[in-house]
Amino acid sequence: MIKNKGKFRFTYFTSKYEETFDFYKTKLDFGLGHFWDRNENDKGALFEAGEGLVEILHRPSDKKYENQGLDYRTPQGVYMAIQVWHIDEIYEKYRLKSISFKQEIVNQPWGHRSFSIIEPNGIILFFYQEKF
Repeated sequence: MIKNKGKFRFTYFTSKYEETFDFYKTKLDFGLGHFWDRNENDKGALFEAGEGLVEILHRPSDKKYENQGLDYRTPQGVYMAIQVWHIDEIYEKYRLKSISFKQEIVNQPWGHRSFSIIEPNGIILFFYQEKF
């Protein structure tokens, strides 16, 4: 059996591209793996999140640039779960940057210590550390 060794990507389009880019890069301090800005209808960025990637893509302003196989609607009912180490340090770092929390840091009954935030497009980022 051949195993897929590629990285998982959570990818979505946003009409708030600059704000979202700044949020992941400056506020969350996620590593910027790669970005491109070929024109107004072709720009995006890959941010490192755990062992995966968050890919944000600028929503094209002209339908002729849309790929028929993709969905350009704003994501709803999804969230990203990001496993981290040193969760208390990350929580404090984000608190000092005045990031709004959906849920403050808490010990979960199933053994995780976690908190969550909402990014500019309404997607919840759920940060957790196992076995508190």
